[in-house]
Amino acid sequence: MKKKTVVASTLTISTLTAGLTLVNQFSKKVLYRESLDCQNQEDWYSELGGEKIKIKNHKNLYLQGYLFEEENAHRTIIGLHGLGKSASSLKDTFSFLKEIFPQSHILLYDANAHGLSDGYIKGFGYKDVLDLMFFNMYVLRKYGENHRVIMYGQGVGANTILNTSGLGKLKNVDLILSEGAYSQAYQYLGYLCQKETKIASQVCRPIIRQMIKSEVKRDIKKMNTVSLVKKNTIPTVFIHAKDDQDVPFKMVFPLYNHNQSNKLLFPIKQNFLYQLKGLEDDYLKSLYEFIEEVL
Repeated sequence: MKKKTVVASTLTISTLTAGLTLVNQFSKKVLYRESLDCQNQEDWYSELGGEKIKIKNHKNLYLQGYLFEEENAHRTIIGLHGLGKSASSLKDTFSFLKEIFPQSHILLYDANAHGLSDGYIKGFGYKDVLDLMFFNMYVLRKYGENHRVIMYGQGVGANTILNTSGLGKLKNVDLILSEGAYSQAYQYLGYLCQKETKIASQVCRPIIRQMIKSEVKRDIKKMNTVSLVKKNTIPTVFIHAKDDQDVPFKMVFPLYNHNQSNKLLFPIKQNFLYQLKGLEDDYLKSLYEFIEEVL
């Protein structure tokens, strides 16, 4: 009997150790840049008529941007990508934005520690706030202090925009298109960890929190976009796929419910907003009507 107990205890400890290792590996993967993938960043922007730009942020890190200028444009759309991706992932979205907002420049950029931008540690939409402010100011310096701006974000990129707006740090922004934002980093990373490791999110979350706190002195439990949208004053469309593979659909509701600005909840059956391109139904018209109302 004692022998069986010892064997069972050994197996339990072994299982817990293996689980802890998996969660720690996941935490490091989402926190740190694994590699600089230059090969897949080569010419995608030039094929769309864009040019590379670089700006230096407050930490003297260079951030890579891609500017697509349009003749007689009176506004600029600034677009931000999701976690672990780069501006090139927004190619399809780019074409849809051009259709919705003709006569607009478009500026996409690689977030810190993504794509061709400098940096090693990812910001989860919170440490990225100052970078977005730098790009916002770049546009106003280039096109004039009265130039108007629209913000589009996908996943963590949407969180960056919502957080920056909630802090009152965006200028001349008339509209936010938030696609697939998450409510809290603590919940979101726990969900991703469970999805990858098959370990319950309730187990993953405190381990991820402690590991990131230990590594970079950053508490992901304080990264709460829901608390920040309470101070958002910019008209916002909350777009979210019902079967979103990255951010659970239920995470859009706390954001929408607590947001204080003029707002539209826009759930979609498709995986991404750009897949609505070419449709002419009343539901899509409701999006266009909201945009027309606030611009």
